[in-house]
Amino acid sequence: MPYFGPDLTLGALRGIEADLDDGVLTIALNRPEQRNAMDIALTLDMERLLEAVGHDPAVRVVLLRGCGAGFCAGMDTADFLDASQRDEPALRAARMSADHWRFRLLRLLPQPVITMVHGFCHGGAVGIVEGCDIAFAADDTDFLLAEVGGGHILVGAVAKPVSRVMAPRAADFHALSGCSFDGREAERNGLVTRSFPAGELERETLALARELVEKDALVLQFTKETLQHVGTMSWDAALNFNAAKLAELKSLQAGKPSARAAAVESFLAGKSKPGLGG
Repeated sequence: MPYFGPDLTLGALRGIEADLDDGVLTIALNRPEQRNAMDIALTLDMERLLEAVGHDPAVRVVLLRGCGAGFCAGMDTADFLDASQRDEPALRAARMSADHWRFRLLRLLPQPVITMVHGFCHGGAVGIVEGCDIAFAADDTDFLLAEVGGGHILVGAVAKPVSRVMAPRAADFHALSGCSFDGREAERNGLVTRSFPAGELERETLALARELVEKDALVLQFTKETLQHVGTMSWDAALNFNAAKLAELKSLQAGKPSARAAAVESFLAGKSKPGLGG
C-alpha cells in the first residue's frame, strides 16, 4: 500500500514511489524517462521521506530500487546548476540536501536498508549503494564511477564512498580509466554484497527482506550502530561501547518478548545447547 509516513501527512512524492507491505518499505526511484537521475524535487522529497521513516516502527526493513531499465544514472546535474529557476542559496541548499539524505539519513536509519541494483548505476548513484547496509546487484548491471573521458572527476559524493568499500586497486583503475564494470566485478571489488543473474535478483532480494523483518528490530538497529562506530575506535573503546549497547538493549527488551529472551529461556530449560549443535 502507498506509504505516507507515520502520521499520514507525508503526501505525494516527486520522482519516488513508496509502498509498505508487511513491514518492508520499498522506495523506488521513479524517473525512468530520465534514467532515474536525481533532480532537486526528488532530492528534497527523499529527505522528507527518510526523516519520516526513521521514526516509524511500522517500517522494519527498507528496500531501495529503481523503476524501469535501471537503478540510477546519477545526479541530474543541470537541475542543480540551473540559476534561471532558483537563486544560488536555494541551489546550494539543494546540493546539501542531496548529500544529507545519501550520506547521513540513509546510513543512520534504525532499520536495515537493502538496495537492489539493476541495469545501470552511474556516478552519484554509487554513493547510494555504499550508503545502504546490504547491496544486491544483477550480474549484468553496468557500474560507472566517472566519465573521465568527458572531463569529469570523482566528486566527493562518489570518491568517499568508493574509498570506503572498494578494493583500492580496483577503485584506482576504474576511477582513472573510466572503464565500467558489471555486478560480478562489483561483488569482487567490494561495492556490492552479492551479485545474481538478473532473473534471480528480485527473488533473492525480497527473500532477504522478509527474513530481516522476522528478526528483533532493536537487535538489528544496535548491530548497525555498533558496526558504524567501532571501526574508528580503539579496542578498549570498542569493547566498552559494545558493553554499553548490550546493557541498553537488555534494558529496552526487559519485560517484552524478544528472540534473546526466548533463547535464554530455551537454554535454561535445557531445550537448546549453543555450540553443541542443539
